[in-house]
Amino acid sequence: MLRSLIPSFVADAIWPEHRQSWKLHPTSYLDGLRGIASVVVFICHYTEENHPSLIPSYGLNPDYSPSSWIQLPFVRIIFSGRPMVHIFFVISGFVLSYKPVKSIHSRNLDRCFSILSSSAFRRPIRLFGPCVVSTFLIMLMIQCGWLRTPLPTLTEQFWAWKNAVFHSITWPWAWDYDLRPGYDVHLWTIPIEFAHSMLLFMVILVFSRVRQLVRQSAVLCLMVYFLCCGKWAAFEFITGLFLAECHLLQGTHSKTWESSETLSSYVPPKPLLGTIAWTTLHLTIIATAVFVGGWPNFGAEETPGIRYFHETTPEPFASMDPLAPQKLWFALGASLTVWSCGEVRFIRRFLEGPLAQYCGRVSYALYIVHGPVLEIFQGFVVGHTWLPSQGEPDGMDYLPAMPATGVKALVGGESPMQRTFAWLAGLFILAPVVIWAADVFWRAVDNPMIVLGRKIEMLCLDDVDEYRPRQGFALAG
Repeated sequence: MLRSLIPSFVADAIWPEHRQSWKLHPTSYLDGLRGIASVVVFICHYTEENHPSLIPSYGLNPDYSPSSWIQLPFVRIIFSGRPMVHIFFVISGFVLSYKPVKSIHSRNLDRCFSILSSSAFRRPIRLFGPCVVSTFLIMLMIQCGWLRTPLPTLTEQFWAWKNAVFHSITWPWAWDYDLRPGYDVHLWTIPIEFAHSMLLFMVILVFSRVRQLVRQSAVLCLMVYFLCCGKWAAFEFITGLFLAECHLLQGTHSKTWESSETLSSYVPPKPLLGTIAWTTLHLTIIATAVFVGGWPNFGAEETPGIRYFHETTPEPFASMDPLAPQKLWFALGASLTVWSCGEVRFIRRFLEGPLAQYCGRVSYALYIVHGPVLEIFQGFVVGHTWLPSQGEPDGMDYLPAMPATGVKALVGGESPMQRTFAWLAGLFILAPVVIWAADVFWRAVDNPMIVLGRKIEMLCLDDVDEYRPRQGFALAG
């Protein structure tokens, strides 16, 4: 029981004989990248909800107060969560495509169809299962008075939770629209993830039997088509498919399903520009993506550098909605980042390192639990600065002055240095709590949900090649 309640890395240090070994695979760096992106999303929401003065671009604070150094270009990527969501989607397209495309290259279409069928069957359990559990726990905490204002009865609270799950979390019909789910608004990406996973599986199935050149040309055309339609999420998932096939073409791969017989091998060509120039190119791409990733939530038309991207945004993204221009550039930046991170050796080694790999393992759990954990603890940990009274003393809307509380009471919030230190101190206190909750949720809910999906699939599976009783059940007819 103790082992299950403490973080896994602490438990491994106490009981090393029970330590689970983790092996790297060809796409492990993507797990590390997804883990780092999840941490940035957590820092983003922590910053937006507790330190709004740090959100504007450097020098553009609305009250003309001095800006903090963490608002500078490039540096502000550490709390820019929106581009990380686009990285999630490109990685999902890559990872979900890797095995079926690998089987296509091995000339094993039966295996490809089996993988697609299995992935499509288990995808809703994998995505929705942990979210249903987490929002149900949030519903109970609300009813207990730990979060927000509860509804009068548990029955009303339950039906409100059911409606939120059905219409906002497991609702795939809105495609790339932000449904802002009740009980955890951060889960708005989950129905988008599910709908475009199904789209990805269909595209792989459609082009599984065609020649490689035709398939890659068609996928490129689809990528352009989705951008012309303003469908940024569809573009990102299909870009993941394209990158997965390029990854397979660059390395030596073999038929590993039934035997170790090498079916084909491909020696990647040397970079045309030379190793140093090629690395410099990818570092330039990543640096540009990091700069664009610092796109502010508002005031982009006034931000140096970002202003250029904002003004040159083509249609339909230029006029869809105020946030659409950033979605185009985030989509392009995420696609290039996923590609370049696999091509720069020291970045790939870092993403395959123990820290990034651990973040990758708990990334989905971290994404799910960080919202409610912050909502519970950030109020009294971070607190607020001194608030003056509002309204007339005899008026109905009068609010008395409130003394400073939490970290902001200890540090203050007048100068940029005080605001930055308060940001760091609150993050230093809250981050271990969020990581701890994510680690427990990962082992108690996320991993068991993966196992449950496999068990349900095996229970429902109809193997037409084996007409014999299995597990005590006789075949009828």
